[in-house]
Amino acid sequence: MVVFEPLDDPLKVLPLPLKLLALLGVNKNPSERFRLYAIYIYLWVAMFIPKLCLGYETIPQCFRSIAEGMFSFNTTVTFIMLPLKMDNFEGLLQNLQRFTQIVTVEEDYKQILISLNTTIHKFTKFYFIFTNGVVFSITGSTIAGMLYTYYTKDSKYSAAFPLVMENRFYVLDSHYNLGHCFVHQALMFFALYILLVMFTAKAGTLFGLIRFCSTVLGIIVLKIERLNQIGPVDQYTAELSEIIELHQLVIKCSRQLQNILMEILLAQFTGCVFIWCFMLYYVMISGITAEGIAVGAMLIALSTETFIFCLLGNELTLKGLEIITAMYSTNWYDQPVKLQKMVVPIIQQSQQRIGITAAKFYYIDYNRYGQSLKTAYSFYLLLKDIF
Repeated sequence: MVVFEPLDDPLKVLPLPLKLLALLGVNKNPSERFRLYAIYIYLWVAMFIPKLCLGYETIPQCFRSIAEGMFSFNTTVTFIMLPLKMDNFEGLLQNLQRFTQIVTVEEDYKQILISLNTTIHKFTKFYFIFTNGVVFSITGSTIAGMLYTYYTKDSKYSAAFPLVMENRFYVLDSHYNLGHCFVHQALMFFALYILLVMFTAKAGTLFGLIRFCSTVLGIIVLKIERLNQIGPVDQYTAELSEIIELHQLVIKCSRQLQNILMEILLAQFTGCVFIWCFMLYYVMISGITAEGIAVGAMLIALSTETFIFCLLGNELTLKGLEIITAMYSTNWYDQPVKLQKMVVPIIQQSQQRIGITAAKFYYIDYNRYGQSLKTAYSFYLLLKDIF
C-alpha cells in the first residue's frame, strides 16, 4: 500500500502526501481527475444527498447527521479547493524544493531537512493508523450495538438499529430491517474509508507544508545567527546575499501557503464550531450509546486535526518573529553602509506577521482554538435552551 512504502528520497518535498493526492486523483490536468470525480459522485449519492433530502425521524438524529455531514464536508472541501489552486500549490512545492537545493550544500542544514522529511513521512503513516482506529471503532461499536439491539429487542415492539452514519438510504429500511441495515453499513463503511484516505492525505499535505515553511524559516534564523562568525567582508556579503535570496523565497512561500489555505481553514474552523455544538447536543440527548461512541470518535479526530492546525500556525508565526530578533542580534550595524542597506529590507519585511489565516479574517494559533471551543459551547447552550 502507498502509505507504507519506504521514503526513497529524504530531500524530496512531501513525497508520501503527494502520492496519496495522486491516488485520489488530485492533478493539475483535469483529464486525469477521473478518480476524484468518481469519489465526489459516490460521496454525494451515498452520503450528502440522503442527509440533505431524505429527512429524519427525530431531532437528535437530525443534529447527529448535520454534525457528520459537516465533518465529511470539512474533509472533502480540501479536495474541492486544491484542484482550483494547483498553480499556487505546484509553485509552493517548486519553491520549497529550490530552497532545499540551495541550503543542502551544507551538511547541517541538509540533516535538518532530512529529519523533517522523515518526520513528515512517519507522521503521515501514524495519522493513517490513527484514523483507521477511529473508523474501525465507529464501525465496530455500531455493529455491536446493532447485534445487541437485534438479540435483545422485544418481539412485540420494533427497535431502531444504530447506523454507522445517520441518514436514510433511499428505499432501504435501514433502521428496522437487519438485512437492509447490513447493506447500509457496508455502503457507509466504504464512504468512511474514502474519507479516511482523504483525511490522511489532507493532514500529511497541509500539516507538512506548514511545518516545512516553519523549518526553512528556522534555517534562515540559523544562517543569520552565524553571520557574527564571518570575518572577511566579501564572505559576509556573499552569505548575506544568500540569506536575502532565501528570505525572499520564504516570504513568497508563505504567501502561496496562505493563498492555498484561506478558504480551507475558514471552512475548518467554521465547521468545527457547528460540529462540536451539534455533537455535544446529540450526546447530551442520547447519552453513551453505540451512536454516541461513533459521534465521539469523529469529535476526537476533528479536534485533533484542528488543534494541530493551531499548533503549527502558532509555530510558523513564532519562527517568523525569530528572524527579526536574530538580525538585531548580529553586528550588521558595524558593517559598511552598503551591507547595512542590504539588511534593512529583511528587517522591514520581518515586521509583517507571517502565519496562516482563515480567509484573512483571523490568524490561526492557540488563542483561536480556545475561542472556537468557547463559541461552540455558547451555541450548545443556546440549542439546549431552545430544544
